[in-house]
Amino acid sequence: MNENDVRERFEKIYNSTYDYIYKFLILKSDSRETAEDILQSVYLAFYKKMLSGDRVLDPKHYLLRSAKHGLADYYSRRRNSESLDDGVEIIDEKALEQLQQDESFTYQEILESLQESDEVTYRIFLLHFGHDCTIGETAKKLGLAESTVKSKMYRALKKLKKELKEGERYALF
Repeated sequence: MNENDVRERFEKIYNSTYDYIYKFLILKSDSRETAEDILQSVYLAFYKKMLSGDRVLDPKHYLLRSAKHGLADYYSRRRNSESLDDGVEIIDEKALEQLQQDESFTYQEILESLQESDEVTYRIFLLHFGHDCTIGETAKKLGLAESTVKSKMYRALKKLKKELKEGERYALF
């Protein structure tokens, strides 16, 4: 196969598998940027493999497996680079209850504020508060540890408290 044939075949495979692989990575990674970095690496390695003359019988399966390996490598490197000082904080259940019952800010305003944070935190709040999932269910759906979900939720609540205090004179917090 010449380079033009490889490029055409690659484009066909790319167009037919991109959405599937990207959705998988978005659900499993901690940010959109991470998902896009892994996606780019997966497709680049696949293109190089095609240029070298290797044949892949099931490209979708191959790309998904490569994406899984890319995620595993990313989380492995990340886990190894985290310091011991990044301990998990205990979630403030009272603050969660107050946030749910707070009438000074609408649920939509809170979600808009959360959208400015990372996507995982936004998805955690959406599942937990929007779809009434427990912390365990939320962790399972996102492929995270419960302690990670609690930690991200606690930090986001802390940030929301600060924003609500600064933004509204008579806020609940």
